[in-house]
Amino acid sequence: MHTPINVGLLGFGLSGRYLQSPFYRAHPGFRVTRVVTSRADELAEEFPGLEPTDRAETVMNDPDIDLVSIATPNATHYELARAALEAGKHVLVDKPACATAAQLRELRDLASRKKLSLSVFQNRRWDSDFRTVRQLLDGEALGELINYEARYDRWKPEPNAKPWKEKPGPGAGMLYDLGAHILDQAICLFGRPEDVSGSTWIQRPGSDIPDAFDMQLTYASPLRVSLSCSLLVREPTPRYTLHGRRGSYVKYGIDIQEDQLRAGMEPGDAGFGTEPPEQRGILHTDIGGLPFRGPVTTRDGQWMELFERMYATIAKGADAAVPLDDVIAQLEIIESVNTGN
Repeated sequence: MHTPINVGLLGFGLSGRYLQSPFYRAHPGFRVTRVVTSRADELAEEFPGLEPTDRAETVMNDPDIDLVSIATPNATHYELARAALEAGKHVLVDKPACATAAQLRELRDLASRKKLSLSVFQNRRWDSDFRTVRQLLDGEALGELINYEARYDRWKPEPNAKPWKEKPGPGAGMLYDLGAHILDQAICLFGRPEDVSGSTWIQRPGSDIPDAFDMQLTYASPLRVSLSCSLLVREPTPRYTLHGRRGSYVKYGIDIQEDQLRAGMEPGDAGFGTEPPEQRGILHTDIGGLPFRGPVTTRDGQWMELFERMYATIAKGADAAVPLDDVIAQLEIIESVNTGN
């Protein structure tokens, strides 16, 4: 393995250009040496002097590439990840890791046999609001948690202009696209649920994929977890609603890192990951025996943590930032909701 770790990036759309490549540039342990894309002008803006590569096979066959970072359409993730592992490369694959849990089990076993790292880009474990939720749950302000609700809503009444985003097939639909995030967060907090129910459906005229979902996850009494998504929510609803025996926490808005990256900020810039004060969530509880209701400072978002942990896994053999068993459980739940089983 080379030092720094040489990265071949597959795809240079939203995820590749804005959500992955800035962290590779900022982290001294990585160096992007190949990017598969047709967007030569955009690539030149981010990596001056780096010529685009036109085929994924070129990356797989390059002996100087240590890590293949997959930021391509959902339906391609499994095949590309398998090809990279078979070529002896470490892998970071965007979520959803695969369309089925069986596919991810196969990739996990292949990576294990070849002594390679397989990581999944579940970056929203390091969102500012989710980090704050974890901090509250580690404390005593809420008491025993009774109800946890997370929503991932958007206002997108028209089908996506990118054909692959609206095409039925493996890994298609909002349950795979956005549900993979909030379901991963729930598993991170509470583990695998005892039971799952839910449904997906199409809300928008002209859409050919399920663009809304509801899920209920059952854990040991009294905890109940509800997860949902709609692309027809114009007036924002709370992103997180937590109720415990001692208090409640309600949080609007979403982590600011994606917007900052798309606006040209870089990880490490002053204010990166810091949300505005007006977006703080409200905590209503008792502190020192006295009622308290007021804003809670939101922790900074730290997507860089995923890349720091991935570097430690590849270079030093540290545990994966996101356990693959968690992602397998996520895909099993998604499959059960999709099939109604």
